[in-house]
Amino acid sequence: MPNRLNQIIHSYVPTGLLLWLGFWFLPYYDQAERIILFAAFVVVPLTLYRVFESLKNTPVLFLKILISLIPIGAISLAVSFALSPGPIAGALAIPWSLVTFVIAAMGVGLLVKSFPHFGDVSRAIGFMYISVGGIWLAAYQFGSSLLGFEGLIMLLTVNHFHYAGFVVPVLFGFLHDSLERKSFSGLTVVLGGITPILIALGMTYSPILEWLSVVTFALSLILYSVLVFTCVIPKATRWTKGFHLLSSGVIWLTMALAVLYGFGELTGQSTISISTMIVFHGWGNAVLFCFIGVLAWHATLMDQATAGIPFSRIQGTGRIGADVFTKLEVLDREPEEKPTGLIDDMQDYQNQSLDLERFDQDIIDFYEKTDDFELYVTPYWSKAFTYPAKVYKCGSQWLEQMNFPLEAESIEQQVKSVILPIQDSKDGRQNVRAWVRTYNQTKKTIYAALYSTHVSGRTRYMNIAFPLPYSQMTSILNLRNGSDETLVLTSWPSEGKSGDQGVYLVLNQKAIRLPINETITVWKDPDSPKGKIEARHDMWLFGMKFLTLDYNISKKSQVVDS
Repeated sequence: MPNRLNQIIHSYVPTGLLLWLGFWFLPYYDQAERIILFAAFVVVPLTLYRVFESLKNTPVLFLKILISLIPIGAISLAVSFALSPGPIAGALAIPWSLVTFVIAAMGVGLLVKSFPHFGDVSRAIGFMYISVGGIWLAAYQFGSSLLGFEGLIMLLTVNHFHYAGFVVPVLFGFLHDSLERKSFSGLTVVLGGITPILIALGMTYSPILEWLSVVTFALSLILYSVLVFTCVIPKATRWTKGFHLLSSGVIWLTMALAVLYGFGELTGQSTISISTMIVFHGWGNAVLFCFIGVLAWHATLMDQATAGIPFSRIQGTGRIGADVFTKLEVLDREPEEKPTGLIDDMQDYQNQSLDLERFDQDIIDFYEKTDDFELYVTPYWSKAFTYPAKVYKCGSQWLEQMNFPLEAESIEQQVKSVILPIQDSKDGRQNVRAWVRTYNQTKKTIYAALYSTHVSGRTRYMNIAFPLPYSQMTSILNLRNGSDETLVLTSWPSEGKSGDQGVYLVLNQKAIRLPINETITVWKDPDSPKGKIEARHDMWLFGMKFLTLDYNISKKSQVVDS
């Protein structure tokens, strides 16, 4: 459940970015407000998703609250900023302030559970700091002063605690976790935890404290940048390296501006105008350092998670179709033993989560002797995906890959399948075979996939590659027992456990975890004759189910007899 809920928060990032870009063209917002809206629509959901993805136990109640509050709070805040400060604008700002309070409450819980683990402590501090921004936001939008401050300086404080207060400690936490020698990264965590509030106190009570705090904060960010350049980037893959270079490089410029501005405030001689600081320091920190920085660590953690997974080297070059493996010249013309099933021996998958004794022999036979079976598929698309499915169908029909039927009553229901031997040397994995499925009546390919297996830890995974143009998509499935003697194959992580399972887009061996998941449930109806089983294939996008495929599976002899 937490994984599915977190995927919904993940969906807020692309949708929020599109909405934020739409609001950009409205003439109601100044630059400081646009930066705060960027946090609400994009940066906060992205940061939450990445942190929750790394936690073993995330409270379901808090996730459900955030799923409801984040879109309401972000849109309500956009409307609030379009109005002049006052009772209505203040009331409309409250939902986003509530979002920050919920995040802070999660931070308190994380702090209690994780202490003294510095990485989680740092992230917990960031979670708590964002609530300060929520308080100042509500006060500004109600038209009230706070601690003697009013106007633009209040908005800049909101900005400060959404980025320097919230995101920076999260980045410091990820850095600390990634390093073997933690003395310097521990120092960044300490400085990143105390300086945001010291800067705010300095702004309120002491220009000297403010400037010293800004200098200290700048030094902590420079130290973070140096550690990333020396310890993280040399080990990173090309794309990940680019994200880190951009994020950690820009901070030298933005913090130099902050120090110069703080010195001007200390001496009473203006060095840089507020408007210049917002454009260069504000936007630089918001987009290039914080947003790109979270993406950089997201890519780093994905690279680490996929480093031990063997991915197929076979990619398509255009239309896929049933003859793709012949065109790519990867078929094994002289196999030592021609495979007949997706799996040679189901016993290979036996473990604590998979007791094969609970399955009917027909289920075992289907996976070991897949060539002996034919399938009949019935699709059920979610209503929300009715129109997107039609667009998708146009592309998949041409590509002849993952070409799922649109309607339950259609000629695209009876499916013929064939197992083909593949050269392991061309694929890069072991004991590879292809499963090609085509619609009997239209002769269109439903999909052409390359099946293999790999072991990680004590778990054996089913490793399935789908060739795409100049890339491929890989689904890593974990097999386990379901309820009522069913077999479950799923890409969803087990609750509280990590693993290789997932759906990945692979470009030249660079794997990107997609917000897609699937679960296949296979069972034998006690009243059905020998040789007949059923399966249900559920698929999710960003945690929302979009398609269910129901399969009636029968041995070929029984299909002919019927």
